[in-house]
Amino acid sequence: MKLVDELYDTYKDHFSADEEDIYPIIYGVLEAKTKEDIFDQLNELSQENLCEMVTLYIIDQLQKKLAEEGIGHVTLGQDYTGDYLQ
Repeated sequence: MKLVDELYDTYKDHFSADEEDIYPIIYGVLEAKTKEDIFDQLNELSQENLCEMVTLYIIDQLQKKLAEEGIGHVTLGQDYTGDYLQ
């Protein structure tokens, strides 16, 4: 995705292994764009990349809901023995 490449090239020296650094940068960039700008970028995605993006969004939202209600067990195909959402 062109936006990802542009963000990487611009901010690669600001990113660390901690994803907490990434969120404010991404939110700031997206807040400066119009809804139409964002849709234009999404229209450039392949079907596979768009599905991947929506899948990740849905997983994130479901994990937040589970965490808010204090239910569920996080695995996502990996063994996180004893890691329950609180």
